Amino acid sequence: MILPMVTFTEPKQEVAKLVAKYEGLPTRTLNRYDEENTKKDFVLPLFHRLGWEVDNLAEVAAEEKASSGRVDYAFKLVGVSRFYVEVKPLREDLSNRTDWAKQAITYAENKGVTWAILTNFKQLMLFNAEWDEPNLDRARFLNLTCHDYEADFAKLWWLSKDSIEKGILNEEARKVGALKPKLPVEKSLYNQLRNWRTELFNEIYHYQKNKGVSLRQTDELIQQFINRLIFIRNAEDRGIEENKLRAALHQWRSSGRKGELIDRIRDIFRNFASVYDSDLFPPLDAWDSVFVESVTLERIIDGLYERPTRLAGYDFAAIDADVLGAVCEQYLGYVAQVAQEQAKKEAAQARLLGFEEPVFELEAKRLKRKQQGIYYTPKFVVDYIVRETVGRFLKEQSHNEIVNIKILDPACGSGSFLIRAYDELLNYHAYQKGKSPAELDQWERLPILTGNIFGVDLDRQAVEIARLNLLLRSLSKQETLPGLANNIRQGNSLISGTEEELRSYFGDAWRDKRPFNWGTEFKDIMANGGFDVVIGNPPYVGFHGFVEEKPYLKSVYQSAQGRFDLYLPFIEKGIQILKQGGLLGFICPTNFMKRQHGQGLREFLQQNCKVLKIVDFEHHPVFEEALNYTGIFIFQKSLPPANHYIQYIPRRVDEKPISLKQINLDSQGWAIREEKAQKVIDKIKEQANLPLSKLVESISEGIVTGQNQIYLLTQERANKLGLEAQLLKPAIRGKEIQRYFTPLPHNMVIYPYRNMKGDCVVIPEEELKNHYPVAWEYLNSKKELLSGRDYFNKSAKTWYEIWCERTFRQQEVDKIVVRELSPSNQFAYCDRNIFYMDTVCGIIPKDKNFGKLLYLLGLLNSTLLEFVYKQTTVPKAGGFYIYKTMFLKNLPIRRIEFNNPAEKKIHDDLVALVDKMLELNKWLAPIRNTACAEREELLRQIKQTDQEIDNLVYDLYELTEEERKIVEEATRSEK
Repeated sequence: MILPMVTFTEPKQEVAKLVAKYEGLPTRTLNRYDEENTKKDFVLPLFHRLGWEVDNLAEVAAEEKASSGRVDYAFKLVGVSRFYVEVKPLREDLSNRTDWAKQAITYAENKGVTWAILTNFKQLMLFNAEWDEPNLDRARFLNLTCHDYEADFAKLWWLSKDSIEKGILNEEARKVGALKPKLPVEKSLYNQLRNWRTELFNEIYHYQKNKGVSLRQTDELIQQFINRLIFIRNAEDRGIEENKLRAALHQWRSSGRKGELIDRIRDIFRNFASVYDSDLFPPLDAWDSVFVESVTLERIIDGLYERPTRLAGYDFAAIDADVLGAVCEQYLGYVAQVAQEQAKKEAAQARLLGFEEPVFELEAKRLKRKQQGIYYTPKFVVDYIVRETVGRFLKEQSHNEIVNIKILDPACGSGSFLIRAYDELLNYHAYQKGKSPAELDQWERLPILTGNIFGVDLDRQAVEIARLNLLLRSLSKQETLPGLANNIRQGNSLISGTEEELRSYFGDAWRDKRPFNWGTEFKDIMANGGFDVVIGNPPYVGFHGFVEEKPYLKSVYQSAQGRFDLYLPFIEKGIQILKQGGLLGFICPTNFMKRQHGQGLREFLQQNCKVLKIVDFEHHPVFEEALNYTGIFIFQKSLPPANHYIQYIPRRVDEKPISLKQINLDSQGWAIREEKAQKVIDKIKEQANLPLSKLVESISEGIVTGQNQIYLLTQERANKLGLEAQLLKPAIRGKEIQRYFTPLPHNMVIYPYRNMKGDCVVIPEEELKNHYPVAWEYLNSKKELLSGRDYFNKSAKTWYEIWCERTFRQQEVDKIVVRELSPSNQFAYCDRNIFYMDTVCGIIPKDKNFGKLLYLLGLLNSTLLEFVYKQTTVPKAGGFYIYKTMFLKNLPIRRIEFNNPAEKKIHDDLVALVDKMLELNKWLAPIRNTACAEREELLRQIKQTDQEIDNLVYDLYELTEEERKIVEEATRSEK
């Protein structure tokens, strides 16, 4: 939305004065104006009149270096660059200088900034640096002369600080299709790397000249090759090296494509080996004997300079470390589909010929690392964790201790945490020496890298890329670089032990687990007590993702209990290898704080650590790909004193923290809440209430068929098939349950069981065939599908059974039901004729008196018990909560003393109100979605009755008016 012209009056007048000053310049004076005077007298004053603080370096940063030439200014808001400005002398005609425009565009695009400006005040052109066509005119969004500034001031004002803050420039560009969705640099680069990898695989593995190179060797050679190219391009774009790759390509083309391009590339590798002497360019180089066709190399080298269908090319010096990190993390898990298909093809051929199937060395990685529980960590998370661990260490320790600091990432991936930690140390040492980090020489920088930074990863490619990224970070000129083989190592951080010990768990394949013995691999560090700081983003894969390792992990780690995930033993291992007083900072799921499987880790942490900070992102997404509730945890290896306070920060890192004593954390579950909410919970805990589990026969999840498409049918389909009614049970699913509304089932479940004193006994196959022929024929027609359930085939069940049938005593009884996933307490009454499925949890009271059931239903739906539930359980994605046994069983239920007339009256009044709610909702059901006076009246009565129930429940639990307000404010109910 364009601002009203009235707001432009003063700045418009000031810009008009500036234009008049330009027009008044004599030709001789104008021709003498160089770039610096143009900036000082016209360009900066212009932007000052557009509201920018041009003298504030935090807002307008001058002289940002690019790889070739420079961009004069970055205009920033809250530390983030919003557009770049390239200035030329007043006398120049910018109209035909595409090279100047491309310089600004290339810089902006590689920095991830959309807009680039080329101006000399007389002309001003605004380009979209991310335009996906190599056409300068299409990329140009604004093209103004100084004579347009007054007439088209509204457009000029799009570049004002106020407009940029409000997003007006982007909004106006989108209106005319001049701003398209971003294709991030990392996605484009990743796609090219993936394509090149496939091409190189075809060249190396299949080419006759490379005969004898295995699949695994091919994979390693390709990784090594691409790592070298990235290093070389980085050195070129930073002005450390000439454009040797492009020069080699140009010379080969100029020679009429004589000879092989690979020979010229090998010469470059040898040259870099002689200068940098790092693991990237070893003296005995496997690439001396590897052949790749010149046409393939030509495409790759061209692609390293010019992005396809883009006006701007790559500038590896301007691509930030976190962008390269994103590329590498996406790239790590990729194995060319061609390789997988080739492996299958050769194995099949071997079987046909009667030979033993070949054992391929190439590890079968998933298409994406996220399937291995590995996610690229956002930059702000990395910054925060390093600041709260390494930064804290730098503030609290002596210089001698800082010089000898040992920092580890035990699941380092491409090294983003280690790069950030290295930067933190460089900044510290530069400050101590009175220099900028860029001024530190080789002898000051490299000892920090080799003496302070360490990492481990199970993936060999991750190790190689982490080493590459750290070398790139340390590169500043042509100089010898260290090998990082002793710093960044391959191995499984969680598995260690003697051969005998490991054989007992993994048999002859124990070496395949890549055991990592910390006392051997980092002997000196562990002998001195361990690491000072452990940081990172450990893998989380879910309970089912590491079957072979479970027995070992359960025997070794206190945290490996129940349905645990890998990140739990990673936290425990991280604490174990810390020095006393050392710091650990991880981002990981938060559900260990409250779930049953986290109890072992909670106890371990209480015994060994101060919990310094928890940033709980709750349901706010941090990772694009993952839906886990995640948080940042900062621990110190130290027995916490009784008066130690935790800082708990909800939602965002900059939220106001909540302080609470660590000693108050319960090993049964860490429920962290504001102090006033804590007082209400404490008051309820102190009362003579009973946990729900004491008042019920069972709290159970519903029927799990394992094949809903076969067993769960609509009533219409069941009738059409003519299935025998005795085997059909009306069944509800979670989405059919609404608060206080008796659910109406839309489906029937085929239930091939008979009731034996409440237990389920499967109907024998012969009886099923003879007495229920239609159902038998239907199930028999699905036998092939039903037999495909591997987990089922391993069980003792008959082939036509459902996976988890529960029991008749749980199903064929009056009960309370609730959705397993819901944003609020939505409990409903369900009669004995209706069964419930796996997205429902059912509650069967011990006391079968209908009034007692309604009393319990009223409590469960009350605002107070919803408040208690939300304060003591784990939320899921989108603000939903899990309603399952593990959480429901602990809800505090007020037991009525029927000898006490006051309590009996509250009970009876509450039952009457709940009965009324059921009736009101029954009347509402047919007109729920119809706009009419009757509906509005029913909704009014429901709301009023709801409040009356809440007031009775508050009375039962003896809450004061102030406490009631706390509950009402804290509970976002969807009643």
